[in-house]
Amino acid sequence: MKMSDSDRLPVAVIGLGSFGQRTLHALQASKLVKVVGLADRDPGVVEPVAGGLGLTAYTDTRSMLAQTKPRAVFISTPPIANVELIATCAQRGIHVCKDAPLARNLAEGDAMVRRMDEAGLKFVIGTQRRFMGSYRRAWEFRRAIGHTFLAHTHYLFNWGPVVGWRGDMVSAGGGALLELGYHFIDLLVWMLSLPEEVYGMSVTGAQRHGGPVDLLQQPANTTDDTAVAVLRLSQGGTGAVVVSRASGPVSEQLCLHGLAGSLVADSQICLHRDPDGRILEESNLMAGPLDCFREQVDAFATAVLDDAQTYECSARENLLNMAVIESIYLSAKTSQGESPGEILKTCGRTVEECLAHCPLPVIPDEPLPTDAQALE
Repeated sequence: MKMSDSDRLPVAVIGLGSFGQRTLHALQASKLVKVVGLADRDPGVVEPVAGGLGLTAYTDTRSMLAQTKPRAVFISTPPIANVELIATCAQRGIHVCKDAPLARNLAEGDAMVRRMDEAGLKFVIGTQRRFMGSYRRAWEFRRAIGHTFLAHTHYLFNWGPVVGWRGDMVSAGGGALLELGYHFIDLLVWMLSLPEEVYGMSVTGAQRHGGPVDLLQQPANTTDDTAVAVLRLSQGGTGAVVVSRASGPVSEQLCLHGLAGSLVADSQICLHRDPDGRILEESNLMAGPLDCFREQVDAFATAVLDDAQTYECSARENLLNMAVIESIYLSAKTSQGESPGEILKTCGRTVEECLAHCPLPVIPDEPLPTDAQALE
């Protein structure tokens, strides 16, 4: 889509940490938006970035919004700040795309979604892996493997011993499961619908064991460093999610096993195999590190510019992810299975209602193949 500078969507970025910087680079690469404002509470962070773009640096978000008048903002701030920011944007009629997770907990996320819906505004969560070619290919092929009886995914990397606000439950709401596992739970829910039941365990403080004495002086982490969940999928399958921010090297993968074959995807490639493991298609879809960010920026900008009623990665759809994660954390406390569907009901939501803005079918709209049909 070609458009003049005056036709581009005026946007602002709030928070210029690592994700905020990536978002800014993606915005600069997009032909649909124009960056008009930057804000970060640290002047040492925002001033050089804004100066390089010929923009005014703001440390006060309200002043930035009032003076630059963006139609949409991209939020990359710690979760504790997001409730107030969303309320401000809703009051000013500003559409929002914010980094995952949606919120610190389901109730908080639901309140933000309702606030934005009442204002008639688009609200999107940055689940960029949906825009990676490899995972998108897996989504497209998911029905080709027939009934999925097993799904498993992992995401591992070593954050280091000092995690800052991410180690504080009040500021973050959760740890590795909420921040890292969120993206892969999103992929599983996107491809296979809401699981019926989950069982979870988590570990806190793994990064501190055996560390140097000076590291032991750091504030104690109250969020999980490692988490494991077993899922009872709809349609009778089973699944597993493993995440850790305490062990490298960086590794991520999503695997779906069906009666007619399997799919294995990571950030670069998607393999489609038959039941015996022979490769039917190898899709090497490695792209630049910012491509998926730019793809989501363009999708969000298009939805705002076209006033679309349906759009990908809506915050309302992300309530499903929050219900799964809340169920896993609850299971870790109760030592028994918990139901995301029942958890979702606590905020008065149904799966169908959460999918109201979704343009793509998350729940299959045709019968899954029988064992015999899948192997024909």
